[in-house]
Amino acid sequence: MIKNEVLNQLHDHQSVRSFTDQPVTDEEVESIFSAAFAGPNMQNFQPVTFIEITDQDLKKRVTEKVHMKYIESATRYFVVAVDWHKVLLNQDAETRKVIENRIEHYQYLEGGIVSASIALGRAQVAAESMGIGSVTMAGAMGAFELYEEELDLPKYVKPIMGFSLGYPAQLPGVRPKLPLEGSIMTDKYDDDQMKAAIRDYDHTMTEYFAGRDIDSNWTKHNADLFNKIPANPALSQYPKDKGFNLK
Repeated sequence: MIKNEVLNQLHDHQSVRSFTDQPVTDEEVESIFSAAFAGPNMQNFQPVTFIEITDQDLKKRVTEKVHMKYIESATRYFVVAVDWHKVLLNQDAETRKVIENRIEHYQYLEGGIVSASIALGRAQVAAESMGIGSVTMAGAMGAFELYEEELDLPKYVKPIMGFSLGYPAQLPGVRPKLPLEGSIMTDKYDDDQMKAAIRDYDHTMTEYFAGRDIDSNWTKHNADLFNKIPANPALSQYPKDKGFNLK
């Protein structure tokens, strides 16, 4: 397998959930997001906005809502949002009407989510290149009502993720991933190939969890999580409330 500095860094990714008091400077943040937004996005609409929450009390309230202490304790915390509001600005009324009709269709929400995901992944890599840790949190969306109350979010701006940055106080170690056979296929989807890859991965994860005094594997862990974490119907309604009617 080919190796170089960038590939080694990507393989060494660790989600950091414990941060030191060392500040992450504005210059570092600018460098991270400049690299993040240099990547591809849907038709160069650039429908993504990161909103930093600097109010420590609000970070605490979000943490209490979603039970993720690495929001409150993070040096810098951002809400990652799909943002189609920006393409409406400076348009005439007739053009706005056309754009709004398009935005209501599912493909634009999906395109915004994909664009945001690309930017988020690049932001992580950029941060790690400077020794700064990060963690992404889909669960941070459990506080969407707080974001709506506090962040002055216009229509067509929908948060999708939380993103914490800070210098690591502790590194959790690299978590093994599925073998490539469990993520890459040729010409068609192959259940037998996937099942074999999962069997191999379950052996790997049994050893990984055992090192943390946990009796589990990937398949069991997934089942436990689905049984433990309830669905949130309010999050299903939320995109429609923001103007994404999913036509």
